[in-house]
Formats: sequence, structure tokens, C-alpha cells
Amino acid sequence: MAGLIDDYVARLRRDLDFDPSLAGRMADEVESHLWEAAEADPAWPLPEAQRRAVERFGLAREFAGQFAVDAVNRQAKRTWGALLATLVVTFIAMRLRVIWLGEVGDTLSTLAPLIDRYAFVAAITLGTIGWLAFRCSVVTLALCLSALAASIVAGIVRADLFVEGAPLHVLLAAAGEIALIGLLSFHVVSLGRRLRRTASLRRIS
Repeated sequence: MAGLIDDYVARLRRDLDFDPSLAGRMADEVESHLWEAAEADPAWPLPEAQRRAVERFGLAREFAGQFAVDAVNRQAKRTWGALLATLVVTFIAMRLRVIWLGEVGDTLSTLAPLIDRYAFVAAITLGTIGWLAFRCSVVTLALCLSALAASIVAGIVRADLFVEGAPLHVLLAAAGEIALIGLLSFHVVSLGRRLRRTASLRRIS
């Protein structure tokens, strides 16, 4: 018999639609639990059994809010992991460019090297502060992302990589930086979306 349980599970899926994998997994588990509870109720198969099962389980939005917090924490860990990987690869790429530029010389003024160096330092500083105090802050992560992007662009422009014919290992390092910036951007956006949805669930609950 369809009805209250199906409606409950549908609401839960909607509230968790920012994470399709989580929504599907939780909806299946909750649906199974609710049907077991309803079928064990003395009123089964009357609709009253479904109603009592749903009432005992709690509001779908409150339940979704609990899982949304867990989803935010998991996404934050993935985002910080992507940030750490980007910092490491960017540092390696910077060193490779410096070694190579020691042979061919800078192609631009001193502005690009300064941006390259100090934007990277700013990213490390912001990342350290964020890790210690604001691990779920999209603002801190977005600032780190911006600083890293500025450093990477300045480093690539500074070396004039695609004009001067840089060695393969230097080009591969630069490609790795660009790929990781894209991955980090994806994770920052995903974290922001989860934070907004979690705040919405808590506010309405």
C-alpha cells in the first residue's frame, strides 16, 4: 500500500537532492525501516499503521538536516584534501619553473614573479588559518582558490611556457596545477551548495 511512507521518502529525497548518492542510500534505508515498522504495527494494513510509523520516525526535514550536516563535513574534508594537493603540486611546479627560468631568464618584468611568489604565500597563510579556525568556511577556501589561481597564472605567464618551448616536465606540472584548480573549484562550489541547503533545512525546521 502506497501513501504516507511513499510521501515521506519522496520528501527526504528532495531535501537531500544536493547529494544524489546520499539521497538514494538514505531513502532506501529509511523506506525499508518504515515499512518494517508499519507492517509490525497492530493496525496493519490500515493507513493508521503507516501514520504511526512515520510519526515515530520524526519529520523528514529534521532527519534530512542531520544527514546534511554529515554531508557538509565529508565535503569539507574532500575540499581540504584537494586544496592540499593543489598547494603541493603548485609548489613543485613553481620550483621547476624557477630552475628552468634560471637557464632561459624571465620574459617579463618583476611583477609576475612577485605575484607568483606572494599569492602562493597568501594561499598558504589563508589555508592555515582556515584549517585551524574555519574548516567549513567557503569564503576562506574561495580566497585560497583565488590566490592559488593568481599564482599559477602569474607563473605560467612569467615563464611564457607555450612560446619558449619549456621542457615536458615543466609543462606537465603546469597542466597538473590547472587540473587541480578545476577540481578544487568544483569542491568549493559543492561545499557551498551543501552549506546553503543545510542552513535552509535548519531554518525551516
